[in-house]
Amino acid sequence: MRPFAIASLDALPCPLCGDVLERGAGREGLVWICRGCRGGALTLPILRRFAPRPFVNHLWQSALHAGRPSALRCPACRHNFTEVADILSPRILACVRCYWVWIDREGCGFLTSSTAVRVPLPPPSRCRRRRPGVCR
Repeated sequence: MRPFAIASLDALPCPLCGDVLERGAGREGLVWICRGCRGGALTLPILRRFAPRPFVNHLWQSALHAGRPSALRCPACRHNFTEVADILSPRILACVRCYWVWIDREGCGFLTSSTAVRVPLPPPSRCRRRRPGVCR
């Protein structure tokens, strides 16, 4: 597998509208927000700090095993995102290469509301391949 280069984190383009993402320090770590379309990006480890564990685990397992390739590219590594549509109605994209998660405007509101903890999720499918930090 070829090594991949991470883009400069200072001028990352929004995968939806192309505006430059603004880097900010959230309560749990760095986040990137688009002022144009109001979407946001964060890394999987940052998402794990505040989102319920079953939600994050299901999101990641769905991205690895049931996600659909997206035409949108990750701003950090330029690899195509994987669309995770079976979890929620808001658009959630995951980069399985560099662990970035893109959440649209509705998804940002969903994750910051208290309803995120109350959403019943089906159990994640069994992991088909063992990767450190992915299958638990």
